[in-house]
This record gives sequence, C-alpha cells and structure tokens, in this order.
Amino acid sequence: MLAYALLSLALALSDLAATAVKPPLTGAQRHVATPPAQPLSFNEFFEASPRELKPTQKLLGLNGKRVKMLGFMANLENAPSGAFYLAPRPVICDEAGGGTADLPPESVRVIVRSAQGKKIQFIPRLLEVTGILEVGNRVEDDGQVSAIRLVLDQTKGKRIPTKTK
Repeated sequence: MLAYALLSLALALSDLAATAVKPPLTGAQRHVATPPAQPLSFNEFFEASPRELKPTQKLLGLNGKRVKMLGFMANLENAPSGAFYLAPRPVICDEAGGGTADLPPESVRVIVRSAQGKKIQFIPRLLEVTGILEVGNRVEDDGQVSAIRLVLDQTKGKRIPTKTK
C-alpha cells in the first residue's frame, strides 16, 4: 500500500500530471498502419531510489505509445470488470480490505475493451500483451486508482475468455 501511495505521489509531482493522456483511437484511425510496439519490461518502470518510486524517462516517454509486455495475470479474489492486472511474476491476492495493495507496485492494469462490464477468466501462464500505454493516476469505474494502464489492442480472431455468471 505504501509503495502504491509513493508511486501515486511521484506521478503527481512529475511533469506527467500536466500532460493529457491520449484518447483511444477511433475506428478510422485504427485502420491506418499500426506502428510497431516498443518492448517494455517491468524493470524499466522505476529508477532506483531509497525513498520513493520515481518513474523512468522511458516509462514517461512511452505514455500514449504502443508497447509490448510479458507478464503474468494476477489472480485476484475480486477481479475488475473488463480488465486484469499484469504483474512481473505470478501473484495471488486476497483483497479483503486492502484492495489491490498486495500487487507489486509495477503492476499494470490491462483494459480489454471487448470485455467491458465482464469479468475476465484467469489465465495461469506467461502472457504477452500489446496496446497503448497510459501513465498517470486515474480513478477507474470500480473506484480503484490505477497509475499505469495498457489499453489492449483489438484481438483479431482471438477471444478473451470471460467468466459466465
């Protein structure tokens, strides 16, 4: 929880707070040649510091750009609708009272537009995700605050498994 609070403070104090997050592409814009995704690793998120989590220039520079990441879907007791958290290692979280406090601070909220309003089924293996990176605090529909997000590219011919009620 403390690490997440420090990340929030670092992002709020950075120049990023004054910049706008780019909106998602419209249908016509998506049909234009898609730029290649820049690889981004979890260890490239923060600069080493004994007192705070400070975003790296690479992370800030990729805000609004298409990136590719490898990680593990966090297994959450109360998973968000239409999204999941990608973590650098396998994680199981019991959010009883702590929300997402047990997630590693470099976890990324992956937004799956095609699954809006639906719970995404847990996938217990290494995943590669590609989409537009968004950096900066944002209150989500479920009330959680996310600092780093990836809006997943449209999945052509691939179905994201969702939970049935």
